[in-house]
Amino acid sequence: MKARVAVSLITWAILSFELLSSEKVVAQQPIKRELIGVWALVSVETVSKNGSKLPYLEGGDIKGILIFTQKHYSFQITTEFPKLASNDRLQTTPEENKAVAHGVIANWGTYTVGEADKILTLQNERSSFPNQNGAIGKRNITFISTSELRFTVPTTRAGNLQTLIWERVE
Repeated sequence: MKARVAVSLITWAILSFELLSSEKVVAQQPIKRELIGVWALVSVETVSKNGSKLPYLEGGDIKGILIFTQKHYSFQITTEFPKLASNDRLQTTPEENKAVAHGVIANWGTYTVGEADKILTLQNERSSFPNQNGAIGKRNITFISTSELRFTVPTTRAGNLQTLIWERVE
């Protein structure tokens, strides 16, 4: 009788473990599926090689949006623009030109995701920083949920480390 109870308990434990494990697998979505949608920038931190923190863009109220489509297209824009003195964007001062150039980074292209290593690879087709046209950028996804995305850029073109946090908008 004790042997049957022990076998029943062991069988129950194994079946329970298998059931919980299978539910966990069903609940986890592939990273690519989790990425699809619209994300708003929450924060960005840029750290130089010597450890000092640098501004990502000039300005104090940085806004950003990041979009991933099902067809592997991505778009990102991060901005902080001053108001221009003229209502004509082609009639700007040298100072305004500098502020705009230093206050935006935008790019679009395609992307792939490595499910095993959690590497997001962006193939830029065009960028507001022309040196990034055609460039491949790697992002290490450190956290992703239905509402939050975090990734690091291990080495920017300038050799810095960036950490970005995004919140799902849609």
